[in-house]
Amino acid sequence: MRIAVVDTETSGTGPEDRILEFALVMMERRAHQTRIVWGHSALHDEGPPSTAEAFAIHGISEEQRRGMVVPQEMMDHLKGADLVVAHNASFDRAMLRRTATWTNDLPWRCSVRQIKWRREHVSFVGLSSLLDRYEIHRNIGHRALDDALGLAKLMLLRDHTGNMFLDQLVATGDLKQDA
Repeated sequence: MRIAVVDTETSGTGPEDRILEFALVMMERRAHQTRIVWGHSALHDEGPPSTAEAFAIHGISEEQRRGMVVPQEMMDHLKGADLVVAHNASFDRAMLRRTATWTNDLPWRCSVRQIKWRREHVSFVGLSSLLDRYEIHRNIGHRALDDALGLAKLMLLRDHTGNMFLDQLVATGDLKQDA
């Protein structure tokens, strides 16, 4: 099974906003052995400039993304995934759909809504909080590749039953499609 862990940094959260950075971490699962195979991110020049709030979070300038496009090879790997995992997948799915409409039809899973964090005695499920709790280091928070890689590492950890968090996502159904 090919699992794509994705994250986006965006120009904002409004209907006119678009992705500025896309990260893809590919995982491979055979039987019950799962490993991270590779990860890559790319800046993307589409849509309006970042809102002040978004820029304060990710720090991606207009100059950094000017003329940049997510490589087709990354999108092809995403298209070939058997499962797509994102933290707050509804947001990333909606943002990616604005650039590539076919991404809405992928088999999405959400690590916020579809993992039973309460059983782990976790009440706040923000990605930074979870990575801190499980002692997963990121070089730069709120940059797509570090967030996607951190999430991939989190998915490899075991819950209180001894199963990987990823197992909960594999066992659950696809995230409902947004309109």
